[in-house]
Amino acid sequence: MAMTAIKNVPAILALLSSGSAACGSGKVLLVEDDAAVRTYVAFQLQRFGYEVLEAEHGPEALDLVQMDPSIDLLLTDVVLPKGMSGIELARRVRQARPNMRVLLTSGYSDEALEIHGSPAEDMPLLRKPFRRNKLAELVTQTMAG
Repeated sequence: MAMTAIKNVPAILALLSSGSAACGSGKVLLVEDDAAVRTYVAFQLQRFGYEVLEAEHGPEALDLVQMDPSIDLLLTDVVLPKGMSGIELARRVRQARPNMRVLLTSGYSDEALEIHGSPAEDMPLLRKPFRRNKLAELVTQTMAG
């Protein structure tokens, strides 16, 4: 457990950087397997004005999408546990909800991401570590369509 916390320090420090916050509204489903990153990103999204649901992996996220038709945005890490990537999750969500907005995140290189498939053109990628102002900017743009 201590190794996990140490591993996430750079990403969390980058997220803690100050920046302008967006004034948003809507419901975001945040899918991130790293609990520390998930907690902090959820906190920031709430500060930006969004309602946030959290999931640790794809199957949990799919259950939430089926239970809650009011989700406006899927914000998911590309690399997830439980045998389903964020790209596969987005495809499955869009089968049920074709108009779902999707924002992907990843700290991996393009070469490492290739094994998870290619996202649709309307699925922007937010590179980790990211600053809160970049998070606000891309969430706002993605929500606007």
